[in-house]
Amino acid sequence: MSRLADYFVIVGYDSDKEKTASNVGGQPTCGKIVQRFPEKDWPDTPFIEGIEWFCQPLGWSLSYEKQEPKFFVSVLTDIDANKHYCACLSFHETVAITQTRSVDDEDETIGSSRLLGATPSSTDGITATSTPASITHHSVMYAPKCLVLISRLDCAETFKNCLGTIYTVYIENLAYGLETLIGNILGCIQVPPAGGPQVRFSIGAGDKQSLQPPQSSSLPTTGSGVHFLFKQLGIKNVLILLCAVMTENKILFLSKCYWHLTDSCRALVALMYPFRYTHVYIPILPAPLTEVLSTPTPFIMGIHSSLQTEITDLLDVIVVDLDGGLVTIPESLTPPVPILPSPLWEQTQDLLSMILFPNLAQADLAFPTLERPSAIAKTDAQIDKELRAIFMRLFAQLLQGYRSCLTIIRIHPKPVITFHKAGFLGARDMIESEFLFRVLDSMFFTTFVNERGPPWRSSDAWDELYSSMNELLKSEAQNRNLILTHIQELGRVLYENEGTLAHINYAQKVLRPPEGAFQRIHQPAFPRISSEKVELIIQEGIRKNGVPQRFHVTRNQHRIIPMGPRLPEALDVRPNVQNSARRLEVLRICVSYIFENRITDARKLLPAVMRTLMHRDARLILCREFFGYVHGNKAVLDHQQFELVVRFMNKALQKSSGIDEYTVAAALLPMSTIFCRKLSTGVVQFAYTEIQDHAIWKNLQFWESTFFQDVQGQIKALYLLHRRQNEHQKEANCVLDEVPLEEPTALEITAEQLRKSPSIEEEKKAELAKSEESTLYSQAIHFANRMVSLLVPLDVNVDAASKPKPAFRLEENHSVSNSIMGSHSLSEHSDEGFEENNALEIGVTVGKTISRFIDCVCTEGGVTSEHIRNLHDMVPGVVHMHIESLEPVYLEAKRHPHVQKPKIQTPCLLPGEDLVTDHLRCFLMPDGREDETQCLIPAEGALFLTNYRVIFKGSPCDPFFCEQVIVRTFPIASLLKEKKISVLYLAHLDQTLTEGLQLRSSSFQLIKVAFDPEVTPEQIESFRKILSKARHPFDEFEYFAFQSYGTMLQGVAPLKTKEKYSTLKGFAKKTLLRGAKKAGFKQKQQTKRKLVSDYDYGSADAQETQSIDDELEDGDEFETQNNAMPRLLTTKDVERMRERSYVQDWKRLGFDAESQRGFRISNANTSYATCRSYPAIIVAPVQCSDAAIMHLGRCFKGQRIPLPTWRHANGALLIRGGQPNSKSVIGMLKNTTGSTTNAHHDVTHYPEQDKYFLALINTMPKLTPLALNQYSGMNLSMSSLMGHSSSDDRQPLTPELSRKHKNNLDISDGNKSSQGGKSGTMKGNPKNSSAHPFRKMRLYALGEKSQAKSNMNVDFCADFIPVDYPDIRQSRPAFKKLIRACMPSHNTNEADGQSFAKMVEQSDWLQQISSLMQLSGAVVDLIDLQESSVMLSLEDGSDVTAQLSSIAQLCLDPYYRSLDGFRVLVEKEWLAFGHRFAHRSNLKPSHANTNIAFAPTFLQFLDVVHQLQRQFPMAFEFNDFYLRFLAYHSVSCRFRTFLFDCELERSDSGIAAMEDKRGSLNAKHMFGAGGMAANGSDDECSVYPLDIRSQRTPAPLNRIGHSIFDYIERQHNKTPIFYNFLYSGDKSMTLRPQNNVAALDLWCYYTNEELAQGAPYDLEVTTVDDEIDLSETKGKRMVITAGYDNMEKCNPNAYVCLLSEVKQAETERGHLPQKWLQVWNSLEVPQLEPVARNTSLGNIFVQTHQHKRSTLEIIMKGRLAGYQDKYFHPHRFEKHPYTTPTNCNHCTKLLWGPVGYRCMDCGNSYHEKCTELSMKNCTKYKAIDGAVGPPNVNMSQGDTASIASSAATTARTSSHHFYNQFSSNVAENRTHEGHLYKRGALLKGWKQRWFVLDSIKHQLRYYDTSEDTAPKGIIELAEVQSVTAAQPAQIGAKGVDEKGFFDLKTSKRIYNFYAINANLAQEWIEKLQACLQ
Repeated sequence: MSRLADYFVIVGYDSDKEKTASNVGGQPTCGKIVQRFPEKDWPDTPFIEGIEWFCQPLGWSLSYEKQEPKFFVSVLTDIDANKHYCACLSFHETVAITQTRSVDDEDETIGSSRLLGATPSSTDGITATSTPASITHHSVMYAPKCLVLISRLDCAETFKNCLGTIYTVYIENLAYGLETLIGNILGCIQVPPAGGPQVRFSIGAGDKQSLQPPQSSSLPTTGSGVHFLFKQLGIKNVLILLCAVMTENKILFLSKCYWHLTDSCRALVALMYPFRYTHVYIPILPAPLTEVLSTPTPFIMGIHSSLQTEITDLLDVIVVDLDGGLVTIPESLTPPVPILPSPLWEQTQDLLSMILFPNLAQADLAFPTLERPSAIAKTDAQIDKELRAIFMRLFAQLLQGYRSCLTIIRIHPKPVITFHKAGFLGARDMIESEFLFRVLDSMFFTTFVNERGPPWRSSDAWDELYSSMNELLKSEAQNRNLILTHIQELGRVLYENEGTLAHINYAQKVLRPPEGAFQRIHQPAFPRISSEKVELIIQEGIRKNGVPQRFHVTRNQHRIIPMGPRLPEALDVRPNVQNSARRLEVLRICVSYIFENRITDARKLLPAVMRTLMHRDARLILCREFFGYVHGNKAVLDHQQFELVVRFMNKALQKSSGIDEYTVAAALLPMSTIFCRKLSTGVVQFAYTEIQDHAIWKNLQFWESTFFQDVQGQIKALYLLHRRQNEHQKEANCVLDEVPLEEPTALEITAEQLRKSPSIEEEKKAELAKSEESTLYSQAIHFANRMVSLLVPLDVNVDAASKPKPAFRLEENHSVSNSIMGSHSLSEHSDEGFEENNALEIGVTVGKTISRFIDCVCTEGGVTSEHIRNLHDMVPGVVHMHIESLEPVYLEAKRHPHVQKPKIQTPCLLPGEDLVTDHLRCFLMPDGREDETQCLIPAEGALFLTNYRVIFKGSPCDPFFCEQVIVRTFPIASLLKEKKISVLYLAHLDQTLTEGLQLRSSSFQLIKVAFDPEVTPEQIESFRKILSKARHPFDEFEYFAFQSYGTMLQGVAPLKTKEKYSTLKGFAKKTLLRGAKKAGFKQKQQTKRKLVSDYDYGSADAQETQSIDDELEDGDEFETQNNAMPRLLTTKDVERMRERSYVQDWKRLGFDAESQRGFRISNANTSYATCRSYPAIIVAPVQCSDAAIMHLGRCFKGQRIPLPTWRHANGALLIRGGQPNSKSVIGMLKNTTGSTTNAHHDVTHYPEQDKYFLALINTMPKLTPLALNQYSGMNLSMSSLMGHSSSDDRQPLTPELSRKHKNNLDISDGNKSSQGGKSGTMKGNPKNSSAHPFRKMRLYALGEKSQAKSNMNVDFCADFIPVDYPDIRQSRPAFKKLIRACMPSHNTNEADGQSFAKMVEQSDWLQQISSLMQLSGAVVDLIDLQESSVMLSLEDGSDVTAQLSSIAQLCLDPYYRSLDGFRVLVEKEWLAFGHRFAHRSNLKPSHANTNIAFAPTFLQFLDVVHQLQRQFPMAFEFNDFYLRFLAYHSVSCRFRTFLFDCELERSDSGIAAMEDKRGSLNAKHMFGAGGMAANGSDDECSVYPLDIRSQRTPAPLNRIGHSIFDYIERQHNKTPIFYNFLYSGDKSMTLRPQNNVAALDLWCYYTNEELAQGAPYDLEVTTVDDEIDLSETKGKRMVITAGYDNMEKCNPNAYVCLLSEVKQAETERGHLPQKWLQVWNSLEVPQLEPVARNTSLGNIFVQTHQHKRSTLEIIMKGRLAGYQDKYFHPHRFEKHPYTTPTNCNHCTKLLWGPVGYRCMDCGNSYHEKCTELSMKNCTKYKAIDGAVGPPNVNMSQGDTASIASSAATTARTSSHHFYNQFSSNVAENRTHEGHLYKRGALLKGWKQRWFVLDSIKHQLRYYDTSEDTAPKGIIELAEVQSVTAAQPAQIGAKGVDEKGFFDLKTSKRIYNFYAINANLAQEWIEKLQACLQ
């Protein structure tokens, strides 16, 4: 039983304090306690001070009007956190104001009264006075008085009735003693506890009252407060508010009603049930205490709305406006309010809507179901309870299984329970739930665990709900209608708990005053109560109530709390999609292999296990499997077992994230001190030394939770042991034994002990408590040792200077407890970390950490202070001993590598190849190549550096492929870029390596390695330096080609083959010095740049085409030619020169004098004086002398004179040379005008050129008319465009004449002819009715566009065609992009989303190959079909010229498609004519410090040959491997062939003389016998008397090196590795390949790889040339892996197999095997009867149509390019959306959508990228039928018209400076023009503009001035709707004519114009209207 009320207090207005002058600015409170009863405090309930503040929350103030009595309840909390409810009834009494000051002090009094009586906080209140002057003007005022009941019971309605009765007795002056009423309330009315009966009482004023205590003390009572809260705020706001309260945020309620504040705060706290709010709780906060809102602790408070303006600076308080229904969450609130987990949030909202809005579900139904009207409508109180039931269910679902995570650490003398938060979150899979995480960390949850954790206690409704929640949810899942039923049932329980029904059944009688009684004028003051009478009544009541209780409360008895749903154990594995049973089985098998010491088998499963450990369940399985193999306290493993176990433990810890890491770490913790390995005698290394790096070990909360879990297990084992001893009388080790299922849980044991506790003797209890305390103490010692093991690093004794300094500290946490301490980890970025890393400081820090842990767990577990002190004393000694024991372990562990590394495999080396550095152990890393070899990479091995190659050799890390050998290699000379990389992750080893190297080679190889940790940075740097030195040696003779013995790094000087000028460098240096002296320069002032200027006579145009890179490259090669020293040659030397292969080829072609075809083979360059980069022997016309040829050299770039290099059977020549040095260099290169008077106006400088070219042209075939019966329709079509006619004297229609005739674009059709020219009529061919704009030429010169102004003179029947070609500036970036596409260093799909095909396309490599094939195809057509000669004079004549010349000869001459012929072609066109191999491959020693890029000129040529070979597989004697072999060794420097820039350098080095000697011996094999070399002997000494490989070779010849073609010839004699068995040997076929990009393929040389042996092009080390043994492969199943095996070797073609069978058969029969070539040549080709068919014109036309079209386009584009800059206009483009498919006029591809541009003048359509490339051929007129041509081109029928149109529109120019020469204001396009004022669209200002009306283009354009060419704007007349006169406006000028204004309205806007006068305006209007009509 308890008192109804503890105190009755009368509080009145303190007038004395108001009058006190010292109170100015002092306390704002003006209330005082008038009387209180009882006057002495109750012993169990002290009186609460400061009650005056809460009686008037807005402050005490006088009022000049009487206020109605008010009632509210404030809640106060004492120091013990007990709530006291203060029921306050407030009314007003009359007081008289007496003036105590003189008139002089009136002002001061007024100020004083304002401060005292009207505080700022009260001026806005209900009872506050409006102005301070009102106090002085009213003699009668009203002061507040309050009657207050203070109670520990929340009985607001009863308090209201009691105080109302007292007030009624007072106000009505009834005959009841107030003392009696007060005394009865305080002393006579006793209230039973929760569950007791109803109490009926009277306080002595004739009243009848009842009070029903709740049935449960734990269930809160709310009345209808919760329902009110939802009505005011809404569902979502209340939910957010609940989440805010549960996560300990600050909540502030605002309302004008105190009752709303109290009810809402009570309702919000009630929604938290089963949690209790334990923070600051003040439903009504007085105004003087508003500064309390700034407290840092969470709170729930309420204030009057009038105080809202004073609390604007609260940045972390959630403000709830109850009256307005608004919840305001500050934006700066951190962390933000988390919401409920996703499913619960939506479910709760749905359930709340179901209760609050029951008809919502059927609101939209057309025919809602008619429900029976309930007999009794639900009251607000019933709805209130159903709402609370929803939240009870919510928390029951949220905390499902919480009892499984309760940890019992003490049972006696009282239970101590903690909660394993990490285990709960992990088991519920709610680690990511921020809401639940913060709830578990809150103080509410700590209280919840303390109150509801004990398993033996009284239960309430929530406990019942929690235990049955799972069954309810299952039934509701099957029947959704049960949800509402269950909620209503739970709501009924809550409703009955408050006893509302019993309360209603009793008729209460309560006194209340009549209405308006408070306004009585003559109302006496509240009388003073006699305290003596009240005390007597109180004492009497206490005496009467002292008898024993008349009733007994039977409810809420103690019982065992049901466990509810159980969570799975920590190491239980639940089925999951991500871990199949097979994966977990593989994990178990691997662990069993480890402990069975089957390490090889375990390593094979290692990658799969590592992937499996990515999942949580697999990590738990691993821990359980490890635990199953533990027997005893120590498990000694061997090194490999230990390494794998530690690796698995690290992987499990590394992949665990968040709180889930606790479970795995706790499971691995005991095993870290069990698994160990023996390092040496007496030195044992435990597993904890290898897993110390994980942050979990530095987390104190982890250690606490793990400690408490272990203690619970020990406590449980302790009581189970007692029970077993009592029941079975035998001992059992419960810790290590398997726990049977029937064993009780720790909670069940605790419940049993608590149930027995009253009957257990005190001695027994003390014994049990002592046992528990000892268990905690021993476990604390054990954990202290574990913490020492894992916190002290292994290298603690290492000197601080030799290792980095770790910042090792624990974050400070002053209130460390298991409930409120967060996850405080060791910080790595702390200012309090170690300054010096030595063992002493580490020991001290670890000791402090362990001491804090001991204080925390031992204090919570109730360990005695003596034991705690012993623990603190023990820790430093344990730390010190452990640190000492680690030193030998660290030293021994360093000697024992963790991983048994594989043995280094030595690579196979070539003869003469030696290792120059020690190998570096490393891993070959995967790159971005899309192949099938990624299972073989990464590979572990070593990187080797020889004097020839960089080699990686190793084996795959994948254990399933570890028996394979991985080789990647490339020549050092092909190294493009060396890059240092870092932080490389190895997934197979789960290891990150810090040092790596990436090497990229021009042989299309990429080696990306990560160095093993044992490789030091110094070794890596040394390797890089040696590699760089080997890449750019001091001299060319240090390359591997010249090093048969020795290594490159010993600095051996090369052997000289000549005493003087033995090297090009020495000769160049001396020549330069001698030339400078003769020129008059001093030696110091002479520079290479000056020599260039003296030597190069080129014009500006010629110099523009030379790139900066080329100038840098050529700097060391320029010499003053006039001062070159003549070489002393004997007749024998010259004879040997004339026996060279290219000279023999010229003889074959008929260039010698004996052939009498106008040529001779000249010795003019034998001393290389004519041209230093040309061959010694050249071809010259008979008419030109050697002296004239030498004099010609100055006219051409690099003195490279155009020389004939090949001759067709029809007499057409192929001429190659350098670019001319000026526009008049060729003599006849001038404009092809109709007049002949100035035909030679520009050739006066070099008249000898005319003679030379006339001599060349005279050797060419004469132009003869074509016989139609001799040629197919192909030639008819060509002649129609190229202009074959019956006579040669017809002049072409020139541009100048065409400009004089406007009708020069008439298109010929039918029998019409075009008009033009001087004669006025062009005579056309009557058969095809086509005009002849050009005639056939005998010579076409293909040259640079920079020479486009100079054209061949028609008198010589020559023409100049400027062409586009991929020069070196374009091929370099294309090659770089191709390298990155074929050898990406990373996965491109993940990095930038680009596929391999896309990257190849963007490189433009295939486009350049296509361009080369197209240009060479044009050369082939001109020579073969038209019988015209072609001269190539592109750039310096050594790059693109060599490409085009070689490709053209390959297509025209079948001889060059044989093995011997291709050698001659390369030696002639590339080696003899001076292609700069050394420069282009960046092999010059002078390039070591330059950044010159690799130029793939020769590679592009080989790529074109590959394309030809693919399209014509029967035309070539050699195969694709031959081309790949050449491509590889052109950059490898293994052979001398491609090491020098020209024949001169080979001569200086002595190589040319040696080759001449050999050539004189084997010339007969190559040319004389016509292929006899194939049938000759295999005795190499007969052909090569000085064999390189022979031991008898003299020493000087070892420096000469090998020739690649000699090597190929020897290999060809041995094996058919280079031979194409499909070769047909057709001697007459001319190749015409498809050249569009779609017909090309990417060469496999760029992408193929053979990891088994490396690049297959070094035959000695790759065994590619070995004979195939069929006996080994027959009948066997072979596995061939693309990218790993050599496909040609492993899967040979049928010819190779048959030849091998023949050889094997001969061997078996005892015959001497013949060579394969002899066998092959002896085969008889079966005679095939030719199929008789007539070759039709159509067949030939179809065969060559595509090739002819591209040829004509090149010629037309070249011709048009010569005219476009003079006679064409630029286009003016605008964006244009294409709604129908349209072809681009430039690239002929499709235009579609808003992607195009259209010319506003001629209407041509282009892509955006094509606009810059388009030709300036705008005609200013719309194109007719899409065919636009130049003014001097007439169209003919057939395909030539479209070709001309395409050529005219696709001609490109890069000369942007021509654009400004043209203007768009052509006279005939101006219909009307003049000045007008125009009004701006935005700023509305008037500006004068020059307007042009164009009726042709249908435009109105305006310019700044009349001279401008670019318009400022254009108005399309098609958009104009009307032109009308307008009203005058202000334009800022004087004398404005009002009739000069007119408007032009378009569909977009209205333009305002003003003319100077009305006449001009009218004229403009008429002109515009005329155009519109």
